[in-house]
Amino acid sequence: MAKYIIMPKLGFNMDQGTVAQWLKKEGDAIKEREEVLEIETDKTVMPVEAPCPGVLRKILVEEGEVVPVTLPIAIIGDKNEVISQMINEAYQKLGKIKVAEKKESKVEIEASPVIEKKQEIESKKEGFKKISPKARRKAKELGVEVRLVKGSGPGEVVIEKDIIAYHQNHREKTSSVTQKITEKIGIDLETIKGAGVVGKEIKGDLQEILTKSEEVNRTEKRISYTSMRKIIGDRLSQSKFTAPHIYFTVSVDMSKVIDLLNRFYQNNKEKISINDFLVFAVAKVLTEQFNINCSLAGEEIVYHKDINIGIAVSLKEGLIVPVIKNANKKSLSILSKEIKKLIKLARDKQLMPDDYKEGTFTVSNLGMYGIDSFTAIINPPEAAILAVGAVKRAPVVIEEEGVEKIGICSLMKVTLSVDHRLIDGAMAAKFLNGLKYYLEFPERLIF
Repeated sequence: MAKYIIMPKLGFNMDQGTVAQWLKKEGDAIKEREEVLEIETDKTVMPVEAPCPGVLRKILVEEGEVVPVTLPIAIIGDKNEVISQMINEAYQKLGKIKVAEKKESKVEIEASPVIEKKQEIESKKEGFKKISPKARRKAKELGVEVRLVKGSGPGEVVIEKDIIAYHQNHREKTSSVTQKITEKIGIDLETIKGAGVVGKEIKGDLQEILTKSEEVNRTEKRISYTSMRKIIGDRLSQSKFTAPHIYFTVSVDMSKVIDLLNRFYQNNKEKISINDFLVFAVAKVLTEQFNINCSLAGEEIVYHKDINIGIAVSLKEGLIVPVIKNANKKSLSILSKEIKKLIKLARDKQLMPDDYKEGTFTVSNLGMYGIDSFTAIINPPEAAILAVGAVKRAPVVIEEEGVEKIGICSLMKVTLSVDHRLIDGAMAAKFLNGLKYYLEFPERLIF
């Protein structure tokens, strides 16, 4: 019996996903739990498995399309099973036009969605070629003429890998004469190709090539504001304009922490970063200042029993926040290893949904980029986030036995952003004072 493959809900806050890439095409035999496609969320890229064995009968959503969770994206079933009714129902749920009529026939009359109609019109302009949105963007980026590319996707749709393969295959066909000319005058040939001359001999004199190069240099780059970046933007905008943010900054002398971590490394050969120690200290303070570890749920303020600290990790596509669960119950060494593991998984796009759920407080550190201080937007539904700046050597006034003198310290600025509906100034100040105390006297945490 045929079944739908649906857009899965991978997290509490996930309400839609993007079809990143189909790993199978229509007509392929598929085993149960075999990976059929990859979807992209605001957090990561995840594979979607087949719910049952069978044949991939119909792909309902193309690469690059955004689909709400739980809606159908494909149909898997027996080879000769009639699925026209399922197709019609799926297109109705997806907001696409129903054009198929129910007929008792082994030959399926499939529905044609609005997007396919629109694409058909656009495809005629490109040489009667069907092309996925992702492939169209890549073709524009590389300057590939779509009508020259043979599609390998379902129904011979041109997909991104077809564009890339065509570009790679034809880039070698540029004449050696052109290469010598461009090398001599210092023009990047690939840049010129990107302007729309892929697979053709560049003809004309030096002036024509120079003119083309100048046009390329003036061309602005544009990418779609979609998927991960858009979802992050929407959520942070909602946080900023819903939760009244208020900010508190304090300078911390990190000299003793640095000395302690250096001695620890010499004795154990285990590298623990300042950020690791900072998360360790934050977890300790949150056990003492539980009123910071909260969220607003409807008309109730929830004070969380677990202390789950999110670590903001910057990716090319945007920001992701893997979460250290029960951070207050872990030793510094274990905490450090877990942070490093999650950061690596995030950058390799291998995080599982559970790795970035249930955060109660977030630490965002830009110190490694040389930023002195900044204010961060709260990561909903949390009520606070700590922004961490760089550790820098600076002159300060030091008092010893009643005598003031100038000394050099390793200072770091931290800024706490809080939701003023839940956390007032005195609560925030108490949290920062507690954090400052443990960072300036780190032995109180370790011993």
